[in-house]
Amino acid sequence: MLNFLKNIFSLKSKNTDKPDLNKDTDTYEYEKTKVSHILQENKIAVKDILSDFSDLVIREVKITNNPKFGAMLVYLNNMMEAGLIEESIIEKITSKREEYTYNPGTKEYSKYLFGIRDEDIHIDMDKVIDSILSGKLILFIDGLNEAMVININKAPARSIEEPQVETVIRGPREGFNESMTTNITLIRKKIKSTKLKMETIKIGRETRTDITIAYLDTVANPRIVNEVKERLNKIDVDAIIAANYIKEYMEDDPISIFPTIFSTERPDVVATKILEGRIAVIVDGTPLVITVPSLFIEFLITNEDYYLKFVPGTINRWIRYLSFILTITLPGTYLAITTFHQEVIPTPLLITFIRARSRVPYSELLECFLMLLMYEILREAGVRMPRAVGQALSVVGALVLGQAAVEAGIVSTPMVIVVSTTAICSFSIPATDMYAAVVAPRFIFMMLGGTFGLLGLTCGIILLFMKLISKRSFGVPYMAPLAPFISEEFPDLLMRRPIWTKFKRSWLITGRSSIKRKTKSHRKSIKEEQKKAEEEKNKE
Repeated sequence: MLNFLKNIFSLKSKNTDKPDLNKDTDTYEYEKTKVSHILQENKIAVKDILSDFSDLVIREVKITNNPKFGAMLVYLNNMMEAGLIEESIIEKITSKREEYTYNPGTKEYSKYLFGIRDEDIHIDMDKVIDSILSGKLILFIDGLNEAMVININKAPARSIEEPQVETVIRGPREGFNESMTTNITLIRKKIKSTKLKMETIKIGRETRTDITIAYLDTVANPRIVNEVKERLNKIDVDAIIAANYIKEYMEDDPISIFPTIFSTERPDVVATKILEGRIAVIVDGTPLVITVPSLFIEFLITNEDYYLKFVPGTINRWIRYLSFILTITLPGTYLAITTFHQEVIPTPLLITFIRARSRVPYSELLECFLMLLMYEILREAGVRMPRAVGQALSVVGALVLGQAAVEAGIVSTPMVIVVSTTAICSFSIPATDMYAAVVAPRFIFMMLGGTFGLLGLTCGIILLFMKLISKRSFGVPYMAPLAPFISEEFPDLLMRRPIWTKFKRSWLITGRSSIKRKTKSHRKSIKEEQKKAEEEKNKE
């Protein structure tokens, strides 16, 4: 069975023996083409490569309106504003200047005029085409075998808004959008450090999607950083549309239900994880940023815990732990007790259960399965419908169908309570990836509890725990600091410790002894500063 699943989800193709399957998609003819010093040859080359682009614009101009100095501007019409091109480019390049240091027909003149960097000057036509498709303007000069990239594009982008999924009561209201530039700016606004490194690569033969890796050079584990780069460079696919494409290629165990890569749409969460030593991966066109390595406990902890006092933050964390356990095990536990272990139920409550089930014609296991299935259908329908209609559908559907099912004798009242509690507990899970992961274990535990009782349910929980212990996220144990047990970090699992008690970062993440402040006691440093101030006053 295991080999069968591996064959289904295998990343290797069975037709790798045929060498000509992907011959046309691996490379392009223009990848080896160089920029010509003849302006018309460049014009013909660009038209041939972008032959069916109706929005391609090629404008020939004369530098300083002098017929001796020809130039050509190439861009995509819908990727930038026409008025901006006229004011910022055409007017500057055609206007005559009384005094200028450089010859208008040289590269230095255009660099001086538009502030072009050396890395924005290309001699390869494939880089020029990538810049055009990215919405940038290209300047060709007659007699020069180099093309200059001018970035004045203003592509459509959504403004910075509050995250719709990861809502907070206290804390920043900023959320990522689909622009990589904006997302990088939001992170850099949180971390103003020269040690914050940003490295960008392109993945996808057709989409040429920009992927940026962000990490703190002095904190992040070099082994994990190299591992992230290696896994990204091994991705050979024609298209990367969303961050989940990267996640599935990078995960240690792609078949696993539980997520091993964390994703968020909040800049403060990403900044916090980078400061802890994790590596962030930003995908252009996606309002999500993924971070690695990830631990199981991360998916049940929110940054909002640190925007409250540590006592209410700890209580909220315990509530989420309890909700996570209930949403997975409550249906199975209810079925196991009512089916096999009625002796643990108080007699008055047992009589109530018997009366409630007297009109139900089928077994409790089938009843629970149908109720959970109907809940998942309602939840999915509510998500796919428009927001106003979806909320009404979820509420009205649950009330009307639940009440009608009880009155018709299709389901019992206790079962409605159990399934409703299970659904409510699932909403307390802050990470959407973990929220989706608990659905399958819930049904599995339901079947084990309904067929084998508490023994089957206990065995299922033990097997699940053993599976989670064996998982790794970029070499880091998934269930740390519980397994392996780390005494220094275990208190963070139980409670939200005060921020001033956190002196060191996790050595499992950073791979080194990394401290957050210079002195172990935050109070001692304050006293020392006061003593220094008093000594300076006495000297004066």
